[in-house]
Amino acid sequence: MNTQARPPILLTMADYYGTLAAVRCLGRLGIPITMAESKLLAPARWSRYVTRRVECPDVGDSEAFLEWLLRFGEAEPGHVLYPTSDDMAWLFALRREELSKHFRMYQPDVDVIYGLLNKKTLHDQCKEVGLDVPDTWFPEGEADLEKVAAEARFPVLLKPRTQILFESHVKGAQVERASELLPRYREFLERNKYGRKLLEYDARANRPMVQAFYTEAAQNIFSLSGFVDRTGELFVARGAVKVLQRPRKLGIGLCFEDVPVDAGLAEKVRALCKKLGYHGTFEVEFIRAGGKQLLIDFNPRFYSQMGFDIARGSPLPLFVYEAACGHEERLGEEAKETLGWKGGGQYIYCHRGIFELLLRAQGLSGRLSSDEVKHWREWYARNREHAVDAVIDTGDWVPWMVDTAMHLRTYVRYPKFFIRSMVLDR
Repeated sequence: MNTQARPPILLTMADYYGTLAAVRCLGRLGIPITMAESKLLAPARWSRYVTRRVECPDVGDSEAFLEWLLRFGEAEPGHVLYPTSDDMAWLFALRREELSKHFRMYQPDVDVIYGLLNKKTLHDQCKEVGLDVPDTWFPEGEADLEKVAAEARFPVLLKPRTQILFESHVKGAQVERASELLPRYREFLERNKYGRKLLEYDARANRPMVQAFYTEAAQNIFSLSGFVDRTGELFVARGAVKVLQRPRKLGIGLCFEDVPVDAGLAEKVRALCKKLGYHGTFEVEFIRAGGKQLLIDFNPRFYSQMGFDIARGSPLPLFVYEAACGHEERLGEEAKETLGWKGGGQYIYCHRGIFELLLRAQGLSGRLSSDEVKHWREWYARNREHAVDAVIDTGDWVPWMVDTAMHLRTYVRYPKFFIRSMVLDR
């Protein structure tokens, strides 16, 4: 196969670990990688597998970034383009018609993406295919809160309805009693703002939802991730359970363990994708509670721990690349290999640097007992042979050094963030 003649892929958001995973997966195959990034301290930017680096506006300024992207595509047509965040997934879909004139894309339309990234529409669609969801209320205003307060069992979580163009990026807040719901609702609306483009698309998107609080969410979140093609027939998936997150009660996954795929659950996810018309990579999160798997999130894009799936024989960025290039035969061959993959032990995923920092900080503060710290160190040592790191790669060391510098700078500039996420655990 002449990889030199293969089209390049344009990747963005080099500070995301999903981007780094995609760079390494595709770069090792000789596929040219163009990295568009505005930040200097962004790990994937400095991977040895990046062929070319280009400056672009910060993706936080979505309008400026999209205009740059269109100009880049017009000047250098033919790159594969795929999103790494909810913002990019929605914006690429919103401007799909224009972008597809210059880029090779495997992008569903905007209604499909929004149907997955807006929790209200996602919950409605889940029920139709037999997927369970948490008890959730979607108040349209203050008048609805009285009914919610009467029906809900406290404490509850007040959470954003969608993360698209969500400026504060908070995951949610716990509300302890009914009397606090109205003031916390008002506080949420005041403090958390959305981008103009989203509110033009859906004026109700800024209204938070109220969700039942499950203690299982801290340690019992199951992840089903993989790829589905345009027909819904080619479907590959891997299973993982999130065993540690930061902050520990409601946060980003830090450590995962490999678990078998629940075939019945996977079939329902496939049905959901087929019903909505979704195709591409996905990561779907479930809480295991009350004997049920409750779907809490659907990520229609490259995702943070994607390197875990790649290490387990599922090269998701390659699937997207082949599909975007129209190489159906190659895609089928790769998927066949993935379906036949058999691991040789217990695989785990861990961001080792943050993992060690969390254990030290919470051990010293007393948030973790000495026995708990010992448990986690033994967990890593026991599974070290098949440990997949978010950043460390013996053949590509520079991103690890940049990642370390990036976190050190964050902790120096924002010490309160460090204390909340590492020490106080909230």
